[in-house]
Amino acid sequence: MDKDFGLDEDLALAHALADAARSVSMTYFRRSPRQWRKRDGSLVTEADEATEDEVRRRLASERPTDAMLGEERGQIGTGRRRWIVDAIDGTVHFAAGLPKWETLIALEVDGRVVVGVCDSPAREKRCWAVRGGGAFRADDGKEGARVAVSRNRVLEGARSFVPPPEWLPDRRAQELAEKLSTLTNPAPPEDHPALQVAFGGYDVAFFFMGGAWDVAAPSIVVEEAGGKFTDFGGRYALETGCIFSNGLVHDAAVRITGEGRSSAAR
Repeated sequence: MDKDFGLDEDLALAHALADAARSVSMTYFRRSPRQWRKRDGSLVTEADEATEDEVRRRLASERPTDAMLGEERGQIGTGRRRWIVDAIDGTVHFAAGLPKWETLIALEVDGRVVVGVCDSPAREKRCWAVRGGGAFRADDGKEGARVAVSRNRVLEGARSFVPPPEWLPDRRAQELAEKLSTLTNPAPPEDHPALQVAFGGYDVAFFFMGGAWDVAAPSIVVEEAGGKFTDFGGRYALETGCIFSNGLVHDAAVRITGEGRSSAAR
């Protein structure tokens, strides 16, 4: 039977898991870890697996009845509580020795993410959020400060993240991305694109590829910063394609992505 924990306890554990993940990932960073391609063609390194394994080990000790979904090892366990982990989000950057990568840790309870921690070890940044408690960012080990989304209400010309061609899986995605790029004002990301929405750097960010581990932790940071997260059809779902926004341009964005999805299905 699942045991109930307070959200403060779960957030503290998520931070501890991020610390543990950092202690492993940084031992491999810029040390030429072994790397190979997965069946889907995406890159993976020994650091991805070792870091996820450490998170799994800690969770098995601290929350033995909770389920866990990780990008590299899949899901273990069932129940109303599920941890969703991307040990190294941005493996291509990690393998190249570039600092733009994160560890993403989320807790989902009854189908809704309630805790999220997004840690950037190589840049000494961490963002986190807990349902109903706001979103925070800490740089260089300093005390966390609240973050908030932008207040722009117009999708036309909105500051946006639209994925580059290599992150667009098919022609439908390419056509929709072109339409979104024409309508909005895309800019290259300086951080995780969803987190830039939470900071107010973007008004909206679109994701066309990935898994639940890519979006779960950032989703609650965006929501608790005052924004909104849904799939392209406007539903709350941990899948891609999805939209992270300041909330004010969200309905307009869904109208565009929903129409794109419907026209492709005809």
